Amino acid sequence: MPVLDLNDSQKVAAYQEFVRQDPRGQVTQDPLWGQLKNNWGHLYIYHEQDGKIDAVLSVLTIEAVPGKLLAYAGRGPIADVDNVALVKDLVQEAQANLPDNVFLIRLDPEMPYSDELDQAYRDAGFQTRNRQITKMHGNIQPRKNMVLYYDGRGDGAEVITDEDSLMHHFKRDYRNQIRRAAKDGVTVTSGDSRGDIEAFFETYTMMAASQHITHRPIDYFLRMQELWQGTGYFKVFLAHFEGRVIASGIGFSYGDEIWYMYAGSDRRYAKHYAPYAVQWEMLKWGLSLGKVEYDFGGVGDFDPSDGLYKFKHGFAYHDPHAEYIGELDWVIDQAGYDEYLKQFQ
Repeated sequence: MPVLDLNDSQKVAAYQEFVRQDPRGQVTQDPLWGQLKNNWGHLYIYHEQDGKIDAVLSVLTIEAVPGKLLAYAGRGPIADVDNVALVKDLVQEAQANLPDNVFLIRLDPEMPYSDELDQAYRDAGFQTRNRQITKMHGNIQPRKNMVLYYDGRGDGAEVITDEDSLMHHFKRDYRNQIRRAAKDGVTVTSGDSRGDIEAFFETYTMMAASQHITHRPIDYFLRMQELWQGTGYFKVFLAHFEGRVIASGIGFSYGDEIWYMYAGSDRRYAKHYAPYAVQWEMLKWGLSLGKVEYDFGGVGDFDPSDGLYKFKHGFAYHDPHAEYIGELDWVIDQAGYDEYLKQFQ
């Protein structure tokens, strides 16, 4: 399988087009993600059939234990993950082209969990990390996500075809809160400018401080804005009230879904329900693009006691829970792997 030559603009464009337009596409498999993660190494493998790319594996590398590299394919590969032989070939081609001190190639495709698929990967020589991991942050990416399906999956769900049916999809109190935000004068804009990122970052750091969690530096988001500005695949949504931004969200449009990736809010204005207004506009964005899924991101568990689940579930309470296959680990150096896993225990 070929390694992508980043100096071949035509092939890079074909690679990106596949990642962006294939229904399974993910922003974290776009070579631009490698530029965003500018302190990581990168390697891009692809498979072709009849001269067209039909599978890719984008791998980023970083030192994760002293002197040894983790090779991570975030939400990858973009391929028929049921075709275990193909995925194994992609991984082995990556291994042949990665530095000798890589101890692990980790995949975590957005593929529903099944006992059969888990066993198939184990039989092929992978170590899998899914249902035995009980903590949300026991995996790099959360394995349990809340997803709204525009095509009407789940008990009581109908196909979402317009804004009325989208609004009807939510819980009643969520509909009321969206309307309350509008009545109070909350308005939402969207864009991809540096100013949009700066306004987002203010609410993002407010939220991080109130929840006592760490956050990424502004340079990370400014680099994101510079890389994706004008592509149409990236938007910043800002909720305004009385001349200030009080809530925000960042989303990516790849494949058949919108991925709601980052958010912020000013709790001093919580009574105006601006985060609900942001979600409403982001969900309408997905509807306007004909998306199949809107991914709200991970939750600790499918339980109302989990705060993330409680907020996200009200928008997607008809929808089946999304439980993914988890991490498919191709272990090259067992000692390095064992050392690496200690941080997740």
